Amino acid sequence: MSERGDASVIDRKILDAASKLGDPYKVLNDTLKSYLIRQIVELTQIIRKFEKKYGVNFKEFEGRNLLDQLGHTWEVEEDYYEWDRAVTELERFEEILMELE
Repeated sequence: MSERGDASVIDRKILDAASKLGDPYKVLNDTLKSYLIRQIVELTQIIRKFEKKYGVNFKEFEGRNLLDQLGHTWEVEEDYYEWDRAVTELERFEEILMELE
């Protein structure tokens, strides 16, 4: 048994709870879509913050080698890694959302 318990029990509990709200698969699909949309909005805000701060999008930031030009300071490196994570996760969440449509 895993830390989270027996998967079949979890699945049954989740399906039972979702079925109380309607068609369980539609409920779960809609819930997953809502979660993805919230994450996409949050990641988009993070990306826009860095685009405004540096005046370029992430690909331009990398293409112009701005990390080196700005001197690899703690702030710039921390921004770079957070920006990279946001861009990567945004692409992944958008792909998943498209699969659910």
